[in-house]
Amino acid sequence: MSKYYYQILLEIFLKTEDKVLGFVNISHIPYKKFEEIFADDITEDQRFLFDDVGSYIITEELYLKHEEYLRKQIDFNFRFDLFLYSVGLVSIEADKYQKNYYEKLPPMFQR
Repeated sequence: MSKYYYQILLEIFLKTEDKVLGFVNISHIPYKKFEEIFADDITEDQRFLFDDVGSYIITEELYLKHEEYLRKQIDFNFRFDLFLYSVGLVSIEADKYQKNYYEKLPPMFQR
């Protein structure tokens, strides 16, 4: 059985187009906090967060309800007049994961 890595991404859509403009990795936020934030959207049929749901929508009302926490956790300025926001879970097989970080600083220039 394959091992998977999971990420939760803030998906940003331009209101005037039906395309994803960008993603912000927000996997540092605990699952329990997402359960609290999206409690009204979780149905009794769901066995776990994101079960049978592609993503959860962050409305302006929902954002304002959790604004203090979200501002501390997500280094991004929400603009509900321009953008739509959703939160989705993505996965990748561990053996196909491409490392997206460096373990060391760049070497010094040789001058």
